[in-house]
Amino acid sequence: MSIDLGTALHDVVDGARPEGPPPVDVARVRSRARRRRAVHLGARGAVGVGAAGAVALAAASLASTRDDRVVLPTDPDAAPGECGSDVTAVRGAPDPTLGLAPSSWSSPGSAFEGWPMPRPGDLGTYVGREVYVQAVSALPEDGAGAHATELSSAQDTLAVLEQGYAELVAAREAGEDVTQDELDERARIIAGFRATVDEALARGEVPPPTPEVARLRVLVTHDDRVVATTVLPAAGTSDAAARWARATSGLLTEEVRLDLVTCAVDGADDGGEPLPSGTYDLFVVRDREPLTGAAGPWTLTVPPHASVVPGLPDDFPVDAVPMPPGHLLSVDGDAAGGWTVEAEVTGVDRLVVANALLTGVDGAREEYLDPFGTGVEVPGWSVEVTPGEQGDATTLVYEVRPR
Repeated sequence: MSIDLGTALHDVVDGARPEGPPPVDVARVRSRARRRRAVHLGARGAVGVGAAGAVALAAASLASTRDDRVVLPTDPDAAPGECGSDVTAVRGAPDPTLGLAPSSWSSPGSAFEGWPMPRPGDLGTYVGREVYVQAVSALPEDGAGAHATELSSAQDTLAVLEQGYAELVAAREAGEDVTQDELDERARIIAGFRATVDEALARGEVPPPTPEVARLRVLVTHDDRVVATTVLPAAGTSDAAARWARATSGLLTEEVRLDLVTCAVDGADDGGEPLPSGTYDLFVVRDREPLTGAAGPWTLTVPPHASVVPGLPDDFPVDAVPMPPGHLLSVDGDAAGGWTVEAEVTGVDRLVVANALLTGVDGAREEYLDPFGTGVEVPGWSVEVTPGEQGDATTLVYEVRPR
């Protein structure tokens, strides 16, 4: 018995039934599934959460107002790399084996291709409060070196599925609503993956060594002070999930979620305020004591706050078709036939932000999302959004049609 990896991964996040031939394109499946898993699982391990709730939460944070009066954290007594600390000493010893690159999760079409090591530069302007970048490492101690194979990918996925099954059993024992049918279905998927792995081993296939897990920290700084930070793997992520999420091609690349909000200084404040507009320096460093050899800086820009697109017709369905902050360039149409709207929206992540806002509407259903656009059905309307440019301005074009 073997199992279709692509369909099975969809089952893990979406509930489809796994059928079909053995896997043939693991790299493509893993790349697609990683993004789907991020949307559905977030940083909560291998047991899924409701997609609607997760995306609605993302949409709410994307729509939040940035306040340029926010005081950025500072702590002269903090150790290098901690919130509010000075990074002058850390940045004085650059590490050429670490890098950062844009991620297609935030900026479709601009993903790092796997080689060569990205060097410091501009990561772009981001209108969203949550963005993704890729951390890159060239050291075996982080899991780099051996290329991922179909067999190693199946083994990684099997480990995540087994972990997820154990968590489901524990949740059921704790009184949560987990049905026996759900457990049986997960067990069937696990048996299929285990059979796939056993068949490959019986054919004499040899997987690469089990990789280490990258323990990295990304520092967002302003005037050489750490104002936001995140670690890899994310808090609560198991080693099995971290290994599954990696994309190894000689270099190690992993997605890092950055919340562009202030970090918390011990004993001073709770942080969590959206970063004010401005340009920030980003560094990546191995998460160990003491922190040494930060790579960077890369720059990331938070644009000035803009109000929700003004000037739309009175009968335009603003509640069903929310838009990122921006400026109206043109609008044509009516409620009977629909509208074509072009708005100037800042940010390389504007398409992802637009998608998150639309899919956060009650009753919304995503049709597609790729580097060229997104389609979402919302109550009463079919919406397609495409990114574009008009001179130096970056834009979004909305086609809104009744259905």
